[in-house]
Amino acid sequence: AEKLRSLERHPDLLVGDMDSISETTLDWCRSKGSLILIYPPEKDDTDTQIALQALEERDITEVEIFGATGLRLDHFMGTLASIYGVRNTLKATIVEDSVEIGMVSKELVSSAELGEIWSLFPFGGQPTMISLKGFKYSLRDATLEYGNPLGVSNETKESEVQILCKGGTVLYFRWLKKQ
Repeated sequence: AEKLRSLERHPDLLVGDMDSISETTLDWCRSKGSLILIYPPEKDDTDTQIALQALEERDITEVEIFGATGLRLDHFMGTLASIYGVRNTLKATIVEDSVEIGMVSKELVSSAELGEIWSLFPFGGQPTMISLKGFKYSLRDATLEYGNPLGVSNETKESEVQILCKGGTVLYFRWLKKQ
């Protein structure tokens, strides 16, 4: 919420124990009409997991998550696990200043700037067969698997890219070019 406030974008839904939000920003969210669901600090689910479930319950199909990489890598991994858990019903994308992080289980078609760097990894434990179009290193029915970093550091060569997945999930890092 702090990041959104700095961008002058208020959240539609604010969910969690509110342990990392200032009272000023919480009041700002209230004044903008954000729906706020407060949970106790001690709980079994993470704030991200609760938020994603709340979105699913409201039939929301797409969300951008800001500030998810933070300082705690364990929390970041928990966020990735939560996104993986809803990948079939909710397109969740992590958005940071210089990187966009998301998952693909079937197909992603996206506009892109020439020269963007994308890295792709299998996620969820099983090898993933992928095909890539619009990249410097196009692939057709290539296997991404743990122990082989084939998908690291590819570059866009067209204004639209396509990632096709068969039989698994791909975690992607899209390094955004500075404007």
